[in-house]
Formats: sequence, C-alpha cells, structure tokens
Amino acid sequence: MKKKTEAKKQAIIQAATEIFQELGFERTSMSKICAKVGGSKATIYNYFTSKEDLFFEIVTLSNEEKFQYVHEVLENINDDIETTLCEFGQRLMSFLYSDELINLRFLAITESRRSNLGKLAYENGAMRSQGMMALYLENLMKEEKIKKEVPSIATRHLYSLLESEFIYEFLFQINSPATQTQIKQRVKRAVVVFLSAYNIKG
Repeated sequence: MKKKTEAKKQAIIQAATEIFQELGFERTSMSKICAKVGGSKATIYNYFTSKEDLFFEIVTLSNEEKFQYVHEVLENINDDIETTLCEFGQRLMSFLYSDELINLRFLAITESRRSNLGKLAYENGAMRSQGMMALYLENLMKEEKIKKEVPSIATRHLYSLLESEFIYEFLFQINSPATQTQIKQRVKRAVVVFLSAYNIKG
C-alpha cells in the first residue's frame, strides 16, 4: 500500500512538473494537473495542500543535491573558520545567483502577495539554510572560537553581508551575472567584515 501511495505521489509530481514547464506557475491549476495525472482533485489534495505546496516540492526535489553540496562544508567544524565560511559563501552565492535560482526566488517574491509561495520558500529554503548555519556558529561559540551572541542573529548578519554586493541587482532584475572570480572576491570581503565583528580576538 505504501509503495502504491508513493507511486501516486511521484506520478502527480511528474505530471505537475510537465505542466509547470509548459504553462508556467500562474497559468497552471490543480484542475489541469488532475486532468493529466487522472483521478480526482481530492486525491491530489491528499498529497499536497495547494498548488504552491506542489510547486515548492518540485523545486526542492530538483535542487536538493545542490543544497546539500552548499551546506556540507559546515560539517568541518575543526577546519579554519575563515576558509570554511569563504567556501560556504562561494557555494551559496553560486547557487542562489544561478539563472535557475534567480528566477525561482523572484517568482516566490512576486507571488508572495497572492499566495503562500513566498512563505514556503522562506520557511523551507532560507530558514532551513540559516538553521544549519546557526548550528555551525553556535558550536563555534561553545568552543569559544568566535564571540558569543545569539546564533540566529549572527547568521542573519553573515547572510546579509554575503548578499550585500548581489541583492540590489537581483531585486531590480538587472541581468549582470557575477563571474566565479567576482563571487570569490565579494564573499571574501563579506567574511572579513563578519569576522572582524565576531572574531574572539577582536
């Protein structure tokens, strides 16, 4: 029974993926997905509470491997802090400012007034990432490697610095993708500023 249930869920995801790709987010409806996959809308709603929930599931599945790659560097708690943060920052910015993620993030922002897509992206994307970083920083604080502050706030400071040289071009949709060299330089500057505030020797 469990295999049958999982198979149905995957069939819904596959059908929805094809329709989202064909029609885009706004023109896609649960009725159209239902017509493609077969069965009733009630069946789809047993698996996904809304179109936004289904869309974000698809986005998460397609980017999970990249997400894990970005954050696996945080497992190296004994490595040099600046090196770890720079490597993390380069991976994160390369991920967030790839063509695919730029479009998805902007879609979440523009749709946030009409639906809960923005909330889903925030809670399951941004906050998931920040939670992992907060745990890394908290461990550093416990070992007295950086100043003791509220880990979640320190995390927000770090993320704000990392995005500081990217965010306005993104918000105003200025199509000027950064090169890997530029990403490396911007991240290095952000990490230096962060550590100047949180370094225990400062």
